Amino acid sequence: MDDKLLIAVLGNYRSGKTTTWTSLFNKTVRTGKHERLLKIRNIEIPVFLINGAPLERRSELKYIMPKHDPSIVLCSFLYHKNVKANFDYFINRNYEIYLQWLNPGYEDEHDKTLFYNIGIINYLMQNNALVSVRNGKHNPEPRVADIREYILGWYLTRTAQTHD
Repeated sequence: MDDKLLIAVLGNYRSGKTTTWTSLFNKTVRTGKHERLLKIRNIEIPVFLINGAPLERRSELKYIMPKHDPSIVLCSFLYHKNVKANFDYFINRNYEIYLQWLNPGYEDEHDKTLFYNIGIINYLMQNNALVSVRNGKHNPEPRVADIREYILGWYLTRTAQTHD
């Protein structure tokens, strides 16, 4: 497997996906054309952000992503029957996947939690994704802290290997 990581946040419309990225960067962030530096514990880590799920933007990942595959991609995903194709983009490029599923999402009704039936979670787990279910109605800081720690651990492991 290549040393590439996808940090994915999956949820319905207005579930808290953008809030996740805003909390991670401590400021409002938008999808860019280039990688940006994410500072975690005084370490600057290059990441590429896709804020705004491709399905919500009505755009394909091949038009959003840079020509080269960034080592770390942060991406929002809309929970929708067609989302599998977006995950396939990264699976086919050998990205490791860490997913936070916002369920329930910030504006989801209480009776819409945990009983989705499009099979995407099983599909991702079959493709070795690490899947976490987080409540989008709660304060985002604990789930964002998990993302920070995961990115940092992944990054430090790879940079230590290149110096051995």
